Amino acid sequence: MEKVVITGATSFIGVHLIEELLKSECEIYAVVRPNSSNLIRLQPSEKIHVVELDMNHYSELADHIGKADAFYHLAWNGARAPLRDDAEIQKNNYECSLITIDQAKKMGCNFFFGSGSQAEYGKMQEYVSEAFDCQPITEYGKYKLKACDSLMKTAVDAGMKFIWTRIFSIYGQYDYSKTLVMSCIDKMRNNEPVETTAATQLWDYLYVKDAAKSMVQFADKNCESGIYNLASGEIKPLKDYVTEIKEVLGSSSELRFGAIPYGPNGPVNLRPDISKVRSVGVLNEITPFKEGIAETIKNL
Repeated sequence: MEKVVITGATSFIGVHLIEELLKSECEIYAVVRPNSSNLIRLQPSEKIHVVELDMNHYSELADHIGKADAFYHLAWNGARAPLRDDAEIQKNNYECSLITIDQAKKMGCNFFFGSGSQAEYGKMQEYVSEAFDCQPITEYGKYKLKACDSLMKTAVDAGMKFIWTRIFSIYGQYDYSKTLVMSCIDKMRNNEPVETTAATQLWDYLYVKDAAKSMVQFADKNCESGIYNLASGEIKPLKDYVTEIKEVLGSSSELRFGAIPYGPNGPVNLRPDISKVRSVGVLNEITPFKEGIAETIKNL
């Protein structure tokens, strides 16, 4: 890849994707909201060209950028509750996604990467492969699934390689402060009590730098277009992850498992099957959770 476009460039994942791409010789066009306060996350580099453009003006992308080889579409508003169930916001995300792939075609891109979510699957307890019957229960999940279907059809018709990753739980620097991992780190650094559910549900966490590396690998691998689960494959009870964070920090926080009741649907397992992604040589090397947590803490 010589010229790469990234929407959502200063997002949690976008920043780490750019860091990974900077290891190559490609020119990076980082598409960000006008006057974004997150621009300070991007390291200074002559290879990074910032394009300030709101999502609703993505139809101007080709005019600002010209020709390009690859397009990573990460921008998506309202990814967290309660906006996950705001149908208007999610519909707008979907419509903007359709515009991005039309712009990618106009730029002459031969690779398009879309950022999906495990929310497309809906409720799941067993191991979930890409063949799972998707029944999303949030507007976010429904429109992500709709975007996947529409973008894939457009890409295939245009002869573009298309990769759609269904991302499970990612952690690391720049993660949202209210996630379980980041809130545990915050409390444990101050030796405060940590209250959770019984945390017996099975879970999978992937370090964000591993996720970013895999996204770059997809562009280089001779793999089929399609949907790929993106996760670590290291599945264990959620309480084990909480305990490991405490061990890394050497915290004296009291862990109050069970202090918070489960919701009406009870505990939900998150067990992704990543055999497909590994079969194409992606995510074969995973950062152990404790190492990823130590790196995350160091960069706070």
